[in-house]
Amino acid sequence: MAAADRPPVSDSYELGERALGDLRGAFATWLDENVEVDDEVGAGAVVEALTVGAGGLLTVRPGAVVTRLTPVDVEALTGQVVPAMVADTGTPEPAEMQEDLEAIWYQFLAFLGETGRWTGSAGDLETCLTLLQGEPPELAEVFAEAAEDVDEGEEDATILASFPVRAARAVLEHVGEGLAVPDDAELAPDSVTAVLAAFEHPIPITADQDGQPQDLEDVPWLRQVVLTMLDLDLLDGEDETLLVPGAEAEHWLEPTPEPRELRRLLVGRFVLDDPGTLDGGFSITEAVLPTVLASAAAGRPFDDAALDDLVANADVLGPAAGVAVEELRERLSDLAVLGIVSGSAPWTVARGYWPALAAAAAEEGDEDPLGDLFGEGEPHWLENVMGQLGVGDDQMQQIRNILGGR
Repeated sequence: MAAADRPPVSDSYELGERALGDLRGAFATWLDENVEVDDEVGAGAVVEALTVGAGGLLTVRPGAVVTRLTPVDVEALTGQVVPAMVADTGTPEPAEMQEDLEAIWYQFLAFLGETGRWTGSAGDLETCLTLLQGEPPELAEVFAEAAEDVDEGEEDATILASFPVRAARAVLEHVGEGLAVPDDAELAPDSVTAVLAAFEHPIPITADQDGQPQDLEDVPWLRQVVLTMLDLDLLDGEDETLLVPGAEAEHWLEPTPEPRELRRLLVGRFVLDDPGTLDGGFSITEAVLPTVLASAAAGRPFDDAALDDLVANADVLGPAAGVAVEELRERLSDLAVLGIVSGSAPWTVARGYWPALAAAAAEEGDEDPLGDLFGEGEPHWLENVMGQLGVGDDQMQQIRNILGGR
């Protein structure tokens, strides 16, 4: 819309004022109670900017309704109305002002949703919020921000009683001063059976039906704990036939910074990593689970419908999309049995785990979990697995494109 074609700001304000009506006062009250508004700006100025923007939207899209905006309405806001408002001010920082104005609309839609004033579909609300929130923060930042609210006492109480810490303690107690191991495994089957028998905690069913000793590979969660302990120097397995306590084992349960950081990595890795990919390979669950848990830490836990939306948003994967989400559900169910996430949707994780998740996410950095999948050529298993899932040639090529292959 050219400047000469735009109505005066005063006209936009009056149009927006009529459209918003009583929502203006209710929104101002909600802002005071729920949002940290810059004191120099104040909730009143935020409502005034919203009012002008609402009038501008109705000028561009006369049929729009402020309590049930569509994605097309939001695109008009961000692509036409807000840029026009920014241009009218002549600000020397247009990008920053654009973000501020879009943030006002994000807060307004959040207000409508939280107070039951939204009259559109839940799907439209979620899509509109996504369009307005801009570039999402890195998951490590989300976890780190959440972790700031957790004091050390709350963290220690949760982590010291957690499944992976109890498992690590059981392993160390069994290892004692040293334990002979086969040269092709971290623990012998007899040792695996002994650790399971001594473990006083609800665990996923892993017992051999015939009561025979189990290989460590048959107990994924225990192998995951053992491998992480080796990596963190809680165990020392450099001698391939002898397993002994590692350099960090003596003090790892103490309430001091270095042991606390070690426990964070032990627990955080246990939660975020997929035990099925410890020896390499790719896991949709490992790629998506951090997002689910970060949403929980940010106060927006996924419910069953949100997990179903993952399938809808990944329909290019064909049958593989449904399989991937079911694998994610299974992983969440396993973590629930272990007492780490909630027993059912919406999927939440106790506050005491947030520092551990933050430490593990920060350690992984910003690396794209899909980015290296084709780093050394297409994985040998990909075509076979996709064939079993009934993925056609066209879908297979789309998957290669998405994952960075050829």
